[in-house]
Amino acid sequence: MRHALLSLVLLAACGEDVAPIDPIPDAPTGEPVFYGQVQKILNDNCVSCHGTDPDRLAPFALVSYEDAVAAATDFPMAYDVMNREMPPFYADQDGDCNSFRDAHWLDDTEMQTLVAWINGSKRDGDPAASVAPPPPPGGLPQTDRIVDLGAPFAVPTATPDYFACFVVDAIGADKFVTGAHVKPGNLTVVHHVILFTMDAAAEQEALTRQAQAAGPYQCDGGPTSAGKTNFLVGWVPGNQATLFPPDTGIKVDGGRKMVVQMHYNTTNSDGLPDDTTIALDLEDSVAIPAQMVGISAPVNLAPHDTDAVAVGTLNLPGGLPSARIWGSAVHMHQRGTSAKLSIANQNRCVVDLVN
Repeated sequence: MRHALLSLVLLAACGEDVAPIDPIPDAPTGEPVFYGQVQKILNDNCVSCHGTDPDRLAPFALVSYEDAVAAATDFPMAYDVMNREMPPFYADQDGDCNSFRDAHWLDDTEMQTLVAWINGSKRDGDPAASVAPPPPPGGLPQTDRIVDLGAPFAVPTATPDYFACFVVDAIGADKFVTGAHVKPGNLTVVHHVILFTMDAAAEQEALTRQAQAAGPYQCDGGPTSAGKTNFLVGWVPGNQATLFPPDTGIKVDGGRKMVVQMHYNTTNSDGLPDDTTIALDLEDSVAIPAQMVGISAPVNLAPHDTDAVAVGTLNLPGGLPSARIWGSAVHMHQRGTSAKLSIANQNRCVVDLVN
């Protein structure tokens, strides 16, 4: 029995085979060029990870013409683009199930143009038509609290994946989190980061496990098995600062410790330790209190079953007249291949994760 934790997700299909999408139609008329055309597509969708910073998230840059030619020659860029593995924005943006801000989702023309350039002669065009890459994304408007993991952590390398939980101090007074900026300390090993709040029972277990481990404790299946933990903020590669909608925040018990779960992958590790931090914007009160609600579905993967489906549901409190969903997070990376969130009594799709 394997349990997949699905936060704000109602249906998840699990398996190992992902069929490629149908081939795209012929590319737009005229062979595309890099400067001002392909370059703009890369700037808008790729260079936030494939930048020039030596500590960038991606393994190669796509900023200059020479960078793009080298990548298109050495890596399966056309395949990744056509199968929507790149850019890694998995919420379907074709209009059938909502649209989302800051979406790195290529429309048909952009996909055709980019694939035609990759598979063609990779023309450069006129350098005078060059467009500058976007500035680095901003952080939080203010930082009221820095959550750190303590001393730099030497990530174990016996296995490629290692999950470590760090109990961190309480914030000292009840506050509302209105924004967060997770800053991975070592981008070569940090796979995801989740900051959880805890109730009394979960806090006690986390403290006990930390004492037994004499430091961060291993937590493959989640931070605790007792009590209740709530996903507060998270990070995966490509994420920047998270700003909640105006006058919206999630209340945090100021007297209760929190726990940070770090998923490390050491496949491309540079051998250096990690010192991830999380910056929080805090307010004493907000006009619109919000909360994260978890929807979990048990997943029983029978032998040789490559298309198991798990369904989880959540009934909102009967006295709640309305609610607005402003975000979702799916945590099922070890077995899940696609997920969908919908409002059952309205037959309304909220988000459809297509990969």
